[in-house]
Amino acid sequence: MRTVVVGNRKLARHVLRQALAGDWDVVGVVVPEGRLAKSQANFVPFDALVAGTDCVLHETSDINSSGTVEWLRDRDPDVCLCGGWSQIIDESVLNVPSEGFLGFHSSRLPEGRGGAPVNWALIDGSDEVWISLFYYDTEVDAGDVVAQGSVPVEPRDDVATVFDALAVEACRLLSGVYPKLAADAVRADPQSLADATYRPRRQPQDGIIDWSRGPTAQYDWVRAQTDPYPGAYTFDDGTRLTVWESTPIEGSTPDMAPGTVVDIVDGAGLDVATGDGVLRLVQVQPGRSPPRWGDQYAREMNLSEGDAFGREQAPAAWLYTGIRGPKRPTAFQTNLMPGKTGAVDVVAFSGSSHDLDVSVSLDDRVLFRRSVTVAPEYRRRVEYASSEPETRTLTVAFDRDGERVDTRHLKLFVGE
Repeated sequence: MRTVVVGNRKLARHVLRQALAGDWDVVGVVVPEGRLAKSQANFVPFDALVAGTDCVLHETSDINSSGTVEWLRDRDPDVCLCGGWSQIIDESVLNVPSEGFLGFHSSRLPEGRGGAPVNWALIDGSDEVWISLFYYDTEVDAGDVVAQGSVPVEPRDDVATVFDALAVEACRLLSGVYPKLAADAVRADPQSLADATYRPRRQPQDGIIDWSRGPTAQYDWVRAQTDPYPGAYTFDDGTRLTVWESTPIEGSTPDMAPGTVVDIVDGAGLDVATGDGVLRLVQVQPGRSPPRWGDQYAREMNLSEGDAFGREQAPAAWLYTGIRGPKRPTAFQTNLMPGKTGAVDVVAFSGSSHDLDVSVSLDDRVLFRRSVTVAPEYRRRVEYASSEPETRTLTVAFDRDGERVDTRHLKLFVGE
């Protein structure tokens, strides 16, 4: 079975290794080129893996380009296996393989469609993460599901260890599906729109720590965004402080404002008050300087009990824009019944005062548009609804001085 593997992250690398070692007859690999590749978290090169094989490497900055489509046609694949790609893939690409374009998504589809599914699962404190093998179509993560599996999440896990476990599970799923593909006997189950949910893409700025949340939520926040991602962060006297490793301290509930230094524990870290407890910062990184242990950083900066971290200490130029769930900041209302109302909180935080133009649209219909001043915080709840079963897109746009600074999207699934 002539196979082309698509992707460049660790999952795609494991898929490629599995396919090369099996009976897949891998004739090519599509990877992002140059700057696009290096801008992606979890990037790994494939050159060494394909060296000495008949597998041809194709680099592209746009998988939907005519050049890439022609290259794929020249390889004449029966099937494509995608381990993740940063673009929505057009029908012109999906139609090239004769037996279908298959890929992985790290959720139990139709739940958890959208971006950063593993990060969101850890942020939400999940004790299990799923992975789905499915046929790609032109809708995001909406194709028929071929196979699914899951891995447990232990308290000691972080996003990197969960990715490793999911790669093992993905290879197991591939081994099980190959004989069915080869025999043209694959059973693929359509996804239910009524059960679909969506998680929005995450951006590096989204790692800002909200110290009012509890220590367990803070711990999940940090481990969900640690290396190879940009990391959770706060501010200390105008300097961005990335938190790479942390641990919740059980049984400690100091009467101190969230974000306040509680204690500096030699050889262990820096303890900071949260909404109802304490989070120990084990490893931190100020600015672009090398990471260090939390207690080392505290001594270097002469920190003491009562000093504070938070977005209130951000530099004047800092501006954050984003969206939050209406009841819980990490939970979005993306599955509705016809006529029922959902809501999203539009937020902006700043280190001083910034003027923004904010708009919220449901497909082509504007729900909200206003010029606002962020000084130092702006928050607005916007409601939305649809009367027909369908998939719709909520778009939140932020402009400053006539230029777009941020756009956020939510897919809404309105079921029967």
